[in-house]
Amino acid sequence: MSAPTVLISSLGLMGGSLAAALTRVGWPVLLHHRRPEVALRGEELGYGKAVSDLAQSLAHADLVVVCTPVSAIAPTIRAMAALHARPVFTDVGSVKGAICADLDDLARSGRFVGSHPMAGSHLQGIDHAQANLYHDCMTILTPLAETPAAPVTLVEKMWRAVGSRLCRFSPADHDRAVAEASHLPHVLAAAAASQLGATAAPLAATGFRDTTRVAGGSIDMWSDILLHNRQAVGSGLVAMREHLAQLARALAAGDETAVRAWLEAGREGRQRFEHHAVMDVPILGEEA
Repeated sequence: MSAPTVLISSLGLMGGSLAAALTRVGWPVLLHHRRPEVALRGEELGYGKAVSDLAQSLAHADLVVVCTPVSAIAPTIRAMAALHARPVFTDVGSVKGAICADLDDLARSGRFVGSHPMAGSHLQGIDHAQANLYHDCMTILTPLAETPAAPVTLVEKMWRAVGSRLCRFSPADHDRAVAEASHLPHVLAAAAASQLGATAAPLAATGFRDTTRVAGGSIDMWSDILLHNRQAVGSGLVAMREHLAQLARALAAGDETAVRAWLEAGREGRQRFEHHAVMDVPILGEEA
């Protein structure tokens, strides 16, 4: 049986990398971008076939993956779904609550399944696409309880084809978990980087580089993400403020035991990350 045909809309790093990965494993890929020259560049790189007639292309697609910024995902899928009834839609957005709420009717009818691969880079654009970007990354699916099984299976098949590991969360559980795993670390990296003054800059070395790498990411993309997940990120910032205040109080009191306990909590969190590949990942919000 031939592989499903996938149309990838918006060919930045995420969309371009998915196109590269799928073509490498033999899946038919159609490339669409608001600027036709970007789709043509993807075709030139061997990542699929550039298309310009979107309605006609949707008639041939089994699955559409929308890789626009978070704020554009729901309206883009809504507009495409109105053009043709054939394809199932998914996305790569790192916030799911608002998107899944906006597309609730499409999810219930089996035309939309939210997904979020935990992969990326501070580099942007199709010329930075990496065919192995999704290999061994965790991809979260957020189907509703009422979403039919067949479209979920199709989306899972695509992510498995490019080497992803899969789990399912409810949209709300996804947003809370990703705030802890991705969004808050980005905020803290940006905070640390913003405090580096001209006098200290020549002294910054590998520790600063590793801690603040993601602060070099796209401001447009990250402001979009933070605003769309503002409730979970805001709650996390309140908890983080208290956590930092605990350290401040311990330092003011010269309390070595409390300082060591605070640092130990950080080391334990790092160890959880290092061992995540062998830990069981919960399936949250999924029907038994």
